[in-house]
Amino acid sequence: MSDLTWLDPLTQHFQLGDPEPPQPIQIGLIHQTWKLSTPQGSFIAQRLHPIFDPTVTEDGQTISQWLRQQGFPTPQFCRARDGSLHLSWAEGLWRVMECLPGFCHQTPPDWGYLEQAGAAIGRLHQLLARFEYRFRFRIPHFHDTVYIWRQLQRHSPTAEVQAEWDFLINTVPTLFLPSGIPTQIIHADLKFNNFLFDEQGQFVGLLDLDTFMHHNLYIELGDALRSWGKRGETLQAEAILAGLRGYAQTGNLRALQPELILQGIQLITLELAMRFLQDWFEDCYWNWDPERYPSRKAHNLARCRQQIRLYQALKAVAPQLLESIRGL
Repeated sequence: MSDLTWLDPLTQHFQLGDPEPPQPIQIGLIHQTWKLSTPQGSFIAQRLHPIFDPTVTEDGQTISQWLRQQGFPTPQFCRARDGSLHLSWAEGLWRVMECLPGFCHQTPPDWGYLEQAGAAIGRLHQLLARFEYRFRFRIPHFHDTVYIWRQLQRHSPTAEVQAEWDFLINTVPTLFLPSGIPTQIIHADLKFNNFLFDEQGQFVGLLDLDTFMHHNLYIELGDALRSWGKRGETLQAEAILAGLRGYAQTGNLRALQPELILQGIQLITLELAMRFLQDWFEDCYWNWDPERYPSRKAHNLARCRQQIRLYQALKAVAPQLLESIRGL
């Protein structure tokens, strides 16, 4: 929203006092997000994307409370005086969460940050493996690669996207993971800017509570390592290995197959390409940058093409990378 008409109802509902002018920030590609500085402290305010309903916040709050009890730092959502976690206003659903101390980085300042992040998710996976929870909300078909691939087949591509559509339809099935892989609760969106670090580069918190779900660790690591290794249109092998070195510190790596770790990175890269191309057809989901692109469709096509190039760059170094993963 370009005006600030939402600010007074939100701050009154959550009893935040008199905030300074909010600062728009970019956390992910879905929710509209602002940082609020108030007499009570700093908070993050979000207007939820319409695909989400209130139960997503309730799920996130439950898991966050449990993780914090185990000493793992995640934010918590604020409750209003009536106990609610949301404000329904102006045809939108709003929420507020505490702003944890620490710094986000779009890219790691050095490999030590990735080792810290890898060790953090190793600990996270150990904790979540002990936690039983029945989710009330799930993003429809999130990380359901077979479904996304089948849905993409239903669209009739134009000449503008024919090459991308053909490539994805033909390549993705070669990367499907075997059936029967064990599952557990995972975070499901471990991109690097969801990690908080202190000034010394130590991990101090994990953000984004909307995507927790049951899935396998190859999908979780594939998504994380794709995000961590991305530099422009290449995937840096050393970045991937730095993250896995940190993960190995927790002992979790021993139970995983190196070939499937690499396959998971490749699969999730093209899954994301399919999701961007899907929104090229449907033109309704991802936020987009009007200063860089003339339309959401143009931005999504650029994103899709970039993910395909990332996959091709990864495939070129796959044999050497696999040997290095085995060495860990």
